[in-house]
Amino acid sequence: MSEIHINPISLFPYDVNRREKTYFDRNGKPVDKDLLKGHYCVGYEGKNVALFTWSRKQSKELTNLARFFEGTTAEEKRQILWNKIETRSVNRHIIRFCENTRDEPLFLWYISHYDLPNAQFIKRFLEWYWSAYPVI
Repeated sequence: MSEIHINPISLFPYDVNRREKTYFDRNGKPVDKDLLKGHYCVGYEGKNVALFTWSRKQSKELTNLARFFEGTTAEEKRQILWNKIETRSVNRHIIRFCENTRDEPLFLWYISHYDLPNAQFIKRFLEWYWSAYPVI
């Protein structure tokens, strides 16, 4: 089982050129894309356009994991996901993500303190999934 680290996006060690989708370290030197493997953001995914736009700009072009989970609050996401697990109708992207990240360290960068409960929920879900469905 891999390690999962949760940090605020303000501590993300790289800057991004959005147009070219290239990353730079704090000294302005290009960063190899392999260093970004396992880095994901957790941000707002909702109907408020202003919040969504702000969250998207702050995400530093990282994949937002919140879009894989339905619901607005962490509790609502947990209930919806548990219902889908019981009915065996879980989104295949979630299962593929869980399987692909099983053996690598994972870094979840939350956009604002409102997104911290969602990041903690995703961490707990991944830990549960990896223990409930071990590699055979």
